[in-house]
Amino acid sequence: MKSFTFYLLFLWIFTFSVEVTAQEKQSTFQNFSKTQLLQEKGVQLDSNWEFYWDEFITPNNFESKKPLNVVKLASWTNYLDNKNNKLPAFGYATYRTKFSIPKERQNVSLYIPRIIASYKIWVNGVFILETGRVGKSRSETLQRRFIRIIPLDAHDTDFEVVIQVANFYNKKAGITESILLGTSQQLLKKQSLQIMVDMISIGSFSFIGIVFLVFYFLYWNKDQAVLYFAVLCISLSYHTLNDRYAPFSVVFDEISWVLLAKIEYLAVYIAGLAGSLFFALILKDFINKWYTKIVISITLLFTVLLILLPAPYFTELVLPFLGSMLLNILFIIYITFKAIFAKKKESKLLLVSIIFASVTFSANVLFFIYENEIGLIYAKFGYLFMFLFISMLLLQRFSNSFKKLAKANAFAVKQKEEIYNMNLKLADSLKILKNSNEELDDFNHIVSHDLKTPLVSVYSLATFIEEDLENKINADTKNHLVMIKDVISKMEASINGLLTYSKVSKESKSKEVFSFHELLTKVIGLIDFQKKSTINLPKNDVEIKTNKIELEHVFQNLISNSIKYNNKEKIIIDIHASKKGNEYLFSVSDNGPGIDEKYHEKIFKIFNQLEVNTKDVESTGVGLAIVKKIISKNNGIIKVTSEKDKGLTISFTWQIENNTKNESPLNS
Repeated sequence: MKSFTFYLLFLWIFTFSVEVTAQEKQSTFQNFSKTQLLQEKGVQLDSNWEFYWDEFITPNNFESKKPLNVVKLASWTNYLDNKNNKLPAFGYATYRTKFSIPKERQNVSLYIPRIIASYKIWVNGVFILETGRVGKSRSETLQRRFIRIIPLDAHDTDFEVVIQVANFYNKKAGITESILLGTSQQLLKKQSLQIMVDMISIGSFSFIGIVFLVFYFLYWNKDQAVLYFAVLCISLSYHTLNDRYAPFSVVFDEISWVLLAKIEYLAVYIAGLAGSLFFALILKDFINKWYTKIVISITLLFTVLLILLPAPYFTELVLPFLGSMLLNILFIIYITFKAIFAKKKESKLLLVSIIFASVTFSANVLFFIYENEIGLIYAKFGYLFMFLFISMLLLQRFSNSFKKLAKANAFAVKQKEEIYNMNLKLADSLKILKNSNEELDDFNHIVSHDLKTPLVSVYSLATFIEEDLENKINADTKNHLVMIKDVISKMEASINGLLTYSKVSKESKSKEVFSFHELLTKVIGLIDFQKKSTINLPKNDVEIKTNKIELEHVFQNLISNSIKYNNKEKIIIDIHASKKGNEYLFSVSDNGPGIDEKYHEKIFKIFNQLEVNTKDVESTGVGLAIVKKIISKNNGIIKVTSEKDKGLTISFTWQIENNTKNESPLNS
């Protein structure tokens, strides 16, 4: 009886202990059914996590530990410590959860999202992996972010997941996204979808960007829109690649997360700037210049803040920048509609591209804010379509440019043919001119030898006749002989003047440095050696470099004419000179009778002489013609300023080379 009673007592105690153990297990383990595991999105393990602040606890060491709280996954800055204060962003902690799943099930895995921190994971006491390096200080911690899929043992039904997390760089502290529990097939399908979309977008962006970049530098650098579009594609390609896969952190184990993050953010800023400059160039007829300046200034501001600010502050720049870009897209849409109403050819295709861009970009911003991974995946397809439309737009611009280029080439060929024909005519003209010059040389030879010699002979015969018949001829005959000699002298003077005129363009162009005052002094000494006239020189002397003989000939003629044709008892001549750019302006003024305006051009024509009421002077009518020819030869212009009976001023320009020893200008 006693043994039976003892047996019943033992059975009751055993049953009670089993029930207590079952109740305890039910209170600490989350139970998930097979139906839940088969859901398309799986099961979200976002609640019932034990949270141990400021502690790194390994499995089998939780018996004496008490969690700060049982929490739902979010940034631990939302959790309260024992004093009801919010936890800081920087620090470290341990998470633990337990769950049960049916034994009869498909293969199950855990999907660990991109935790922006370093972490270690244990499943049922077995160490699985470490992302980055977990430490209790910034110097000990190496932050990384990767998506992980962890298969679970097919024979176990109860699981304990322990995660140690360290964050010293980002304000999104701890595990901020849900960990998924689902069939391995579903999770691998999700990962494959992500990889497929990323590879398509990364491959497309990089391919389009590199193609347009090579095209710009090697073939078509006239359109800056090509460069901006290429930079936009390459920047987005790098951002997508680094955001999900962080290849540099894989290749370089110890590279700083801060550096990688700043490069990634910089790629976003460059993409925004390149896109804005692209649209500004496409719609340049409708966008004010201040738009480009504002966009560049905003990007520079964000870039400077990105470089200067430490973690985690620079990570807070993402949303403000995306917001500014969203406003930017709305403005571009407005300008595009404005272009459509103006019937711009490119505007309709551009509008489609901008609509895709605005919808995709807006969705991207919203998915980013609400951390919707699937939404971000599909947003990539929107960017892909947008870039395809923009590529079509650029191809349309290329087509228009090539058509214009083809027309320009056709016009150039036509011009080339015309130039060729003109060159042929010019060659014929040069041949004719050469023959004419040769004939002119022959003529000069004839004039200088065949004409002047008979004139000298006739002059000598007239002199001999005059001497032989000095006492036998009457006064009339004697006057006739004198007139013959005068005519011969004038004719010889005209021939000499004509020879001088024809030789002006053929004289040596050698240049020398000389004093301008010395040249004038020499000329005045030859013309007015008796110093009967008052000739005022420029106040300051200067050394000039030009053909001295030509300039001397010009001033000799002008000063001589001012004296020769002056009707005043006191002759006054003023010579002025000043520098203007790469030429000098000279002038010779006198107080003579002047010349009527209608004769201002006539006096420079060869053999033209004016009837003036002055003392008898001899003139061949060649002097001023020679002066004008010399000045024209030196790329100068001569002009007359005068009124009848109010004096005469002849001014002219003269291109010369300054002497390096003295470059001070002449002062009149």
